[in-house]
Amino acid sequence: MGSYNYYKMLGFFNRKFKISEREPPPDVRDAFSQYAVNGPHMNAEQLARFLVEYQGEEGRTADDAAEIIQKIHHRRQHLAKHNHLYLDLDGFFEYLFQDDLNGPLNTQVSNDMSAPLQHYFIYTGHNSYLTGNQLSSRCSEKPIIRALERGVRGIELDLWPNSAKDNIHVLHGRTLTTPVTLYKCLESIKNHAFVKSPYPVIITLEDHLTPELHSKAAEMLTEVLGEMLYYPESGCLEELPSPEELKHRILLSTKAPKEYLESRQQNEKEAPASPSGKESSEDESSVKETTENEGERINSGPGEECSEASTSQPGGTECPEAEKTNAEQRDCVEAEKTNAEQLDRVEAEKTNASEAEKTNASETEKTNAEQQDRVEAEKTNAEQLDRVKAEKTNASEAEKTNAEQQDRVEDEKTNAEQQDSVKAEKTNAYEAEKTNAEQQDSVKAEKTNAYEAEKTNAEQLDRGEAEKTNAEQQDRVEAEKTDAEQHDRGEAEKKTDAEQQDRGEAEKTDAETQDSERAKNDPGDEGGDASTQSALRSGGTEYKRLIAIRAGKAKQGVRQALTTAQEKVKRLSLNEGDLEKAAASFGTDVIRFTQKSILRVFPKGTRVTSSNFKPMLGWMHGAQMVAFNMQGYGKSLWLMHGMFRANGGCGYVKKPQFLIERGPEDEVFDPKVAVVPLKFTLKVTVYLGDGWRLDFSHTHFDAFSPPDFYTKLFIVGAPADCAKRKTRIIEDDWGPIWGEEFEFPLTVPEMALLRIEVREYDMSEKDDFGGQTCLPVSELRPGIRSVPLHDKKGEKLKSVRLLMRFQFI
Repeated sequence: MGSYNYYKMLGFFNRKFKISEREPPPDVRDAFSQYAVNGPHMNAEQLARFLVEYQGEEGRTADDAAEIIQKIHHRRQHLAKHNHLYLDLDGFFEYLFQDDLNGPLNTQVSNDMSAPLQHYFIYTGHNSYLTGNQLSSRCSEKPIIRALERGVRGIELDLWPNSAKDNIHVLHGRTLTTPVTLYKCLESIKNHAFVKSPYPVIITLEDHLTPELHSKAAEMLTEVLGEMLYYPESGCLEELPSPEELKHRILLSTKAPKEYLESRQQNEKEAPASPSGKESSEDESSVKETTENEGERINSGPGEECSEASTSQPGGTECPEAEKTNAEQRDCVEAEKTNAEQLDRVEAEKTNASEAEKTNASETEKTNAEQQDRVEAEKTNAEQLDRVKAEKTNASEAEKTNAEQQDRVEDEKTNAEQQDSVKAEKTNAYEAEKTNAEQQDSVKAEKTNAYEAEKTNAEQLDRGEAEKTNAEQQDRVEAEKTDAEQHDRGEAEKKTDAEQQDRGEAEKTDAETQDSERAKNDPGDEGGDASTQSALRSGGTEYKRLIAIRAGKAKQGVRQALTTAQEKVKRLSLNEGDLEKAAASFGTDVIRFTQKSILRVFPKGTRVTSSNFKPMLGWMHGAQMVAFNMQGYGKSLWLMHGMFRANGGCGYVKKPQFLIERGPEDEVFDPKVAVVPLKFTLKVTVYLGDGWRLDFSHTHFDAFSPPDFYTKLFIVGAPADCAKRKTRIIEDDWGPIWGEEFEFPLTVPEMALLRIEVREYDMSEKDDFGGQTCLPVSELRPGIRSVPLHDKKGEKLKSVRLLMRFQFI
């Protein structure tokens, strides 16, 4: 009879589809017949011979085969009561379809694990604490646990101070991600680090901590991780240990503390560049401040220079005294603001004397009238005259005598006469001004005490009127000033600048003295003699001591960082874009660097959805730590999963020898120009698939009929090896049988990955996803194998499998 699937059409009738029974393909029947010697059963000895000869599993014995037979009988429940040590055809086929007994890859560590750490590709995560996207997802220890249980050996944590600056949070800085405490992350790492693999875990820290929190971080690391934490006793490592030597150990990789680096840079630059012991960064800061001050002076106009120079005028000792009170200082500021306008008027008078004469005379008459009005009102005159006095002499004192006022007015008059003959016509106006000034001085002398008492309130109430009067008065005064006075003001400005510079140098010297005291405690250059140097801070020193692999930046350019002589091992981080440029321009330098030190490549910042880049470019250039967003999904992440299914899934995969060794002339492998001969051809046979009916609802793929499956095969690796193939579509069948063969010639099989993806054909929409997996070609076991499929996130589907055969010819 058989079973059927029913699909309702238009709500009126059902469509009936027969469910085909899974049957052994012809190659399976032939193999059974061959090794069972045409009998109905295959015993343990015959199964063992099949495993060795057909499946290529050297070392298999009859005992191993007998154990397999027992497991198959146990799983076929209706035969569990029988204790037969043989398999029939159905039992043999059942065994071949069990991925845990007959999977495509070896589940044991097969690589040599005694080489230095830099000779391995390392399963590495990026922002390992994020549960979703890079901008607003939650930070948690759970993604870290999942990554470790999958076999990830590189965990990244971004360390930031909390809002109170008294604790350490792990989060993606300057985003909306919610934080998790460092303590929780470390506890999770401690408890799950070696669940999947015994080989070392490398924690890369992106350090944004304050110096005070470095001490707290060091305490937390040593308290939680304890003896698991590996760090060199003598400072930086000259050679990295092997994964075998570092079993069950945890390593830290980050930059040295910021204060340590700054002090070290000071020592490096002090002797050649700063004989006086001045730190270059401080010098740059001083230059910046000086430049800003000069810019402020220039932007505010030449009038400010003139106002500062007024301290050198006859009787002009008032400005330093004016600094005694806040009100007088504000007067100086107001005077400086109007000086620019005053000089403009001086230039206008020099260009057009007659026009200036008319303007000045008119202004004089207007001012005289205003002054007469102020004389009649004693309180108002005292307030306004104080403004005139303050603007003319930059915050003059109330104790000036009438004689000094008269001498200055006489000098102003004489200077005006010497400056331009045209000024002779203004003699009467100036005489009137002189008389008026004398009257003003008399009023000022009589009202000095009243002015001193009411000065502050008057400034606030009458500032607007005073500023207008000041401008008019200063126009006349500045028009009458001589070139000698302007020269004096320039000299005074230079003197003032020199005094300010002296004060800046004194402040700078104080700062340098403090830096010098801190520099005495600097730990010194990496790799230096630690016994001759003391810690900058006890916490910073302890934190620095825990760093096993020092990280660096390409400050002088990527190529410079890659080609600089390497006395100590280090880790360099590049984003995917930098790697692409480096690979295109100087790929061999990248490979040389990775033969000694660690290169980490991470996704660019625009991948806010936690997507990933293509990892093969990094691996082809020897990059050990190609860091991925493990919480995402996509074809690139499937390749990452596939690469690290190799070597028993331990998280470390030995690099091919061509990325480790150098030629007789010190040459290295160049992926762009290397011409590699064909090594072998991978022959892949796709027999059939099964399990979708158990893992998906019967309308998941199509609401009106069973699915229409097809399989796509891809080779990802060296450019010459990349290829893709596709089977035909099997319509309306939950258990498709393809029976198709494909061949893939390979020149660099060590780097090749076989990506397998099953799709369900849809005529009107995008084809549905039916499962995927990715397998390292170099680790494929030959023979007929059961290949389990995974979902988009890389989680294994419970029942979905393909039966395939792999041959190397």
